[in-house]
Amino acid sequence: MRYTTLIRSTLVAVVLSLMLPLVTSAQTLEGIESSGTFTIGFVPDQPPFASKSETGQPTGYSIELCKKVADSLKARLGLSGLKVKYTPASIKSGLELVAKSQVDILCGAVTETLQRRQRVDFSIPIFTSGIGVLLREDAPYSLVQVLKGEVPHAGPRWRATINRGLVNHVYAVHAGTTGEDWVRAQVASLGVIARVVTVDSHEQGVEMVLDGKADAYFADRIILEAYAARPDRNDELMVLDRQFTYEPLALVTRQGDDDFRLAVDTVLSELYRSDAFVGLYTLYFGEPGDTTRLLFKAYTLP
Repeated sequence: MRYTTLIRSTLVAVVLSLMLPLVTSAQTLEGIESSGTFTIGFVPDQPPFASKSETGQPTGYSIELCKKVADSLKARLGLSGLKVKYTPASIKSGLELVAKSQVDILCGAVTETLQRRQRVDFSIPIFTSGIGVLLREDAPYSLVQVLKGEVPHAGPRWRATINRGLVNHVYAVHAGTTGEDWVRAQVASLGVIARVVTVDSHEQGVEMVLDGKADAYFADRIILEAYAARPDRNDELMVLDRQFTYEPLALVTRQGDDDFRLAVDTVLSELYRSDAFVGLYTLYFGEPGDTTRLLFKAYTLP
């Protein structure tokens, strides 16, 4: 009897010890208030969402949104001297940093997925983007035709034509992104004989295409456009108009911390309703059209 009681007591202690860190780590607002520091993780190779300026300072659309969260926290917590600390990370490592409570929020072009929501939470959307493709201007016509979707989707020859256009090429993808998952799934479903290589940065993927080491680089289309538009590259590279997927991008917060996520969503909702948002959006993406304006109205919480 005593042995059984001892086992039960031990199990209860173990369960409580496992639950305690999850409860305490979720209290982001309390941690910021006690430390006087708001730690922002950001993905530095994602212009125009997040990158480093010539002086090495974080800049971009997502960074501006996180700065507005910081300003709101200063007022809410009464911390006029709140320090803002930036921690660069990849998407994969950044998600891990949020999950382990080593950063308070992750800013960049991060797609909300069901798999990622098993470990972290997300704000309301900050943008809707999707996978695009970057190629050299002198890319094979057959490859360009297939990637543009110009192969007729009818008849028994359709699949064979696609395979001929895609076969024996090298496709670069950013490791740990939805782009990698999508490309591998497409190659497998079509039965294409091709090589998929991973890179650790967008810069590396673009350079592989420039150097002829990869025939195409798949990544967020808006980001690809930013890299292709650089003065030293825009005559050699092209980003196709086609967007293969539509993905909601959001700021990343800790799982189970409803108070902090509510604080973030409140800042975003108030911004989307204001006149200032159009100016901010225009600065990074051009003036929003009617569809974009409707999307952000839908994102806004009442």
